[in-house]
Amino acid sequence: MATSTGTISTSAGPLDVATLVSKLMGAEAKVLDPLTSQASSYNSLISAYGNLKNSVSTYQNALKALTAASFAAQKSSVSNSGTGTPLTTDPFTADVNTDDSTKVLAQKIQSAGYPSSQQFTAGDSVAIKIGTNPPTFVTLQANATLAGVRDAINAAKAGVTASIVTDGTGDHLVMESNTAGTANTIKVQANNSLADLAYDPSSSNPSTVTQIQAPRDATAAASGTYSVSVSQLAQAQKITSTGFAAGYSFDTGILAIKTGTGSTAIIKPATNTLAGVRDAINASDAGVSATIVSDGTAAHLVLTAKDSGSANSIRVTGTGSYSALTFDPSGQYSSAGVATGQTYDAGTGTLTLKVGNTTTNIALSGTGKILKDVRDAINNATAGVTASITNDGTQDHLVLTPSGTGATSPVSLTGTGDFANLSGSTMGQLQAAQDAKLSIDGTLVTSPSNTVKDAISGVTLNLTKVTTAADNFSLTISNDTTGVTSTATTFVSAYNALAKSITDLTKQTPATTLGQAGTSSPLASESSVQSILTQLRSALLGNVPGGSGISSLTDIGIGFQKDGTLALDATKLSTATTKNFAGIANLFTSTATTNADGTTTGTNGILTNVQKLVDGFLADGGIIDTKTKGLKASLKINTDRQTVINTRLTSLQDQYTNQFNALNLTLASMAATQSYLTQQLANLPKAGS
Repeated sequence: MATSTGTISTSAGPLDVATLVSKLMGAEAKVLDPLTSQASSYNSLISAYGNLKNSVSTYQNALKALTAASFAAQKSSVSNSGTGTPLTTDPFTADVNTDDSTKVLAQKIQSAGYPSSQQFTAGDSVAIKIGTNPPTFVTLQANATLAGVRDAINAAKAGVTASIVTDGTGDHLVMESNTAGTANTIKVQANNSLADLAYDPSSSNPSTVTQIQAPRDATAAASGTYSVSVSQLAQAQKITSTGFAAGYSFDTGILAIKTGTGSTAIIKPATNTLAGVRDAINASDAGVSATIVSDGTAAHLVLTAKDSGSANSIRVTGTGSYSALTFDPSGQYSSAGVATGQTYDAGTGTLTLKVGNTTTNIALSGTGKILKDVRDAINNATAGVTASITNDGTQDHLVLTPSGTGATSPVSLTGTGDFANLSGSTMGQLQAAQDAKLSIDGTLVTSPSNTVKDAISGVTLNLTKVTTAADNFSLTISNDTTGVTSTATTFVSAYNALAKSITDLTKQTPATTLGQAGTSSPLASESSVQSILTQLRSALLGNVPGGSGISSLTDIGIGFQKDGTLALDATKLSTATTKNFAGIANLFTSTATTNADGTTTGTNGILTNVQKLVDGFLADGGIIDTKTKGLKASLKINTDRQTVINTRLTSLQDQYTNQFNALNLTLASMAATQSYLTQQLANLPKAGS
C-alpha cells in the first residue's frame, strides 16, 4: 500500500503510528524547553524595562515642571489702609519676575554692512575671547565670503554663535555669546581683511562693530512694600461716524487712516458700501479694527485703535464721499482756512450744524458778519458743540468741540453761499486715547498700557481701576516660602514614586517554607537598574557651594530614609527659607558655566544634575535603550534558533512517520501471509484420513 511522505496511516497494520510518532516527537521536542524558557525570560525583561522607562519618564516630566522660578518664587499682596469706601476688588494686581526684565541676557554684537560679494583672504584670522576665558583663534583656510567667516567661527566653537542679517546697508555678521551674563562679554581681535571685525569697548581704537544687545545678569524683584495709586487707566481711542442710510454709496474720493506713528494706510474697498469700507479697513494695516453698529434707523462705522495709549490716536482723512469719515485726533472739527476779517452775507447763504442725529439751523442775519459772529451764533444755539477760533499764523479756522450731550457725537457743518467754505465734518469720539497714570512711592509713572512693566524692577502691574484720594493702597513683594515648600514636597514625592516603582521591579521575596525557592521580580538581578538608583542617589547627596550655608539637601531638611526614599522635615525647610531664601534656589538650580576651552566654572545645582541624569537614562543610546535593544537582539537570536530546531523536528517527524508506515505495511503483509499459510495448512488432509 502506497503512502504520502509524513502522512500517518492508521489502518494499514497493527501499529498505532500516530501515538508512536507523537511520543517520539514529544521526547525530541524537549530540546526546545531551554530556548522557550529563555525567550520567556527575555520577554519578561523587555516588558519590565518598558515599565521602568515609563516610571523614569514620569519622573522626568515631574522634574521639568520644577523650574528655577519654582525655587525662588516671590509673591505679591495688595492692601488698603485708606478711609474711603472699600473697593470690591483691588485696583491692580502684580506679577512678580515674569517679564523679560529679570531674565539673564547674552551680549550680542554686529558688524558694519558688507556687500554680498565681499571676499576675505585666506590666512587672515580673528581671536574671540569670552569673559576671562583664553581667546579662540579662527583662521580662514581659503578665501571666503562673510558666510564663510560665519561658518568658520561656528566650527571653531569659540563661545559665540555667528549669524548673518541683511538690511539696506548690506550683510552684517552678528555674534552672540553662548553664555549669558555680564561676566561673559565678547572681545574680538582681527587682522588684515578681517580687521573691521575687531571689537573691544575698552580700547581707544574706533570700531565699526556695535553692541546690539547688552549682557545682563538675572535679577529678582526686591522684596518690600510700595505705595501705589492709580489716577487714570489707559484706553484705546474709539470713534464713530454719523449714521448712513441703507444703500449709501461711497462713489468718489479716497480714505486714508493713520494710527499713532504708524504709516498711513490708503483704504481701497472692494465694494463701495459701508460694509465694504469696514472690510477694507480690517484687511489693511491701519492699526484699527472696524465694526458697524446700527441704531435701528441708520448704520454707524466704529473704529477702535488696536493699541491703547495717547500716542496711538487715530487720524482719518476722507475726500469726496469719504469726507463724512474724516477725524482729527483731537476730536474737534476745524474748518478750512479763512482770511482774517472775511465777511459773510447771511442773505446769500445758510449754515446748518448737525451733532449726532440733531440738526440745528444757525441763526445769522444781515451783511458784514465775520467769523467771530459765526462763532457766537453757534455757541448761542447750544447745539452740543463749543465753537472757537484759532489762527495758524496766516489764516483763521473755525473750531467746533463736541460738548455736553453731544460730546461723543459726529459733527457736520454745512454752509451754502458765503458760508460754503466753513463746510466739513468729523466722526465722533466715543473714547479718547490716553495713557495710564499712576504714582509709585510718590513717583509719577505713565504707561500706554494698563500692563505696566519695569516701573518696579521685576514686577508687572495690571491696572483695573482708578483709586481715590481716600484710598491708600500698598503693594508688598515678599518671598513665597509656601511655594518653595510645595515645590520641595513635589521634588521629594516625585523621587519616592520612582524609587517605589524600581523597588517593585527589583523585589526579591524569600520562600516561607524551608527548602522551597523564593520569588524574584523581573529586574531583581539587573545591575543596570541598580546603576540608575546609585547615580540618582549620588546626585541627590551632592554638595553645591555658594549657598551661604546651604550646600546640600540635608541643610534644608531633605534626606534619605532606611527604605531608600526621601523624607522632608518641614520645620527645617521653613527655617531655611526664612533665613536664606536665595540659598535654596542656588542649591537646586545653579548652573555651571562652560568655558571656551571646555572647562567649567561653578557647580550645577541638584535639580540641574538630576535632570541631566534622567535625560541621559532615557536618551537613545542611554542605559535603558541600550539594555532593551540588547534584550531584543538576544530574543531575535533565540527565535531564529527555535525556528531552525522546529524545521528539523518537522523533518524528523516525517522520517518517523514514513518509517512506521513502512513497518506497519510489512507487518500487515506478514500477518496476511501468516493467515494464508494457516488457512492452507488447515486445509491439508489429516493423517489417516
